[in-house]
Amino acid sequence: MSEKKKALVETATRLFSRFGIHAVGIDRIIEESRVAKMTMYKHFPSKNKLVVEVLNQQGAARNAGVTAAAAPHTDVHDKIGAVFSWHDAWFRSESFVGSMFIHAAAEFHAEDNEILSTAAAQRRSFVQMLEHMLGERFESETAARLARRCALLLDGATLARQLCGRHDAARDAWEMAQALIDNERLDTA
Repeated sequence: MSEKKKALVETATRLFSRFGIHAVGIDRIIEESRVAKMTMYKHFPSKNKLVVEVLNQQGAARNAGVTAAAAPHTDVHDKIGAVFSWHDAWFRSESFVGSMFIHAAAEFHAEDNEILSTAAAQRRSFVQMLEHMLGERFESETAARLARRCALLLDGATLARQLCGRHDAARDAWEMAQALIDNERLDTA
């Protein structure tokens, strides 16, 4: 990625995270990233294309972080626990501003567009990652159900952190996820 494109994406990410997507105009992104308008439109023909790139990069970063957190573990229970621990660390970080995907879905919920589609695709990608981890221990239908439920718990924890300041929300979500996983272990034993 060129330095100018990188500057645009990083600036847009920072501004969208802080102020929202609709509230930030292209002119502000151009000004704060210190690139020419022509350069902006060379890389991103529209604001929507820039938003999609931001969401894709955020998804890739999240998936890489979660994968790295789970990688040292061989036991499925520990791998899933590491995913919740990664979220716990994120919730406690100074950079936490909530989920860019949830924000995008909230801002573009009434529109059938590439931004909502991208946010939904990132969510599916995360659930599939969880499903793959759980698939090492459970048959596919059970792994898929547990993955959806774990993702739902993490979505709720993310909102609890953002809206209520609950720094410990990921830990509470993990306690509930453990109960779900342990219950399936008993059922399949």
